Amino acid sequence: MKKMVKKTIAVIGDTGKFCPALTKAAVQQDLRLLFISHNEEVVSKVKAQLEELKKPTEVEFISCEKEGCWEAEIIAFTRPEEIEPVLFERIRQVSTQKTVVVISHRPVKTSEHEKFCFQELLPHSRLVELEIKGSEFRVFGRNLEANQYVQEFFEAAGYQQK
Repeated sequence: MKKMVKKTIAVIGDTGKFCPALTKAAVQQDLRLLFISHNEEVVSKVKAQLEELKKPTEVEFISCEKEGCWEAEIIAFTRPEEIEPVLFERIRQVSTQKTVVVISHRPVKTSEHEKFCFQELLPHSRLVELEIKGSEFRVFGRNLEANQYVQEFFEAAGYQQK
C-alpha cells in the first residue's frame, strides 16, 4: 500500500503564541509543521514548547523561506507586522494558488491605508486573515473554500468562531 504524504503547514514568524494550537490541530489532522526562522533563539523556544506538549507530530525547522513555502500547502504568518517586504519577493512564485493565513492577535484593520496588503503582495495566493483573541477567532478573506478550511483547522484546535 502506498503511503500518503502528509500535508505541510509552513509557519513564518515568532510562533510562540500559536505553537500549541497549530501542534494540536496538526496532530488531530495528521499534518506536518515546518517552522521557518533565521533566529536560533526563536527556534530554541519553539522546540522547548513542543517538547512540553509531548504531542507526536512531524515537525521540522528550516531557515529558507522559499524552500519552506514551496514544500507547504498552507503558509501561515504569525507576526504580520514584523515581516520584511523582501520576504514577499522570495516566496511570491512558490505561494501561487496556496492558502496563505495571516494570523493576528489585534483586530484586523478595515482601512486599506492602515493594513499591510498581503493580497497585493501575493496576488495569486488564497489569502485568509485570521484574528485571534483568547479562545475565539474571526476569519476574513475572499476565497470561501480557503476560509472554510482555516475555520475548520482552528476549530479542531479548540478555538471558537466569533
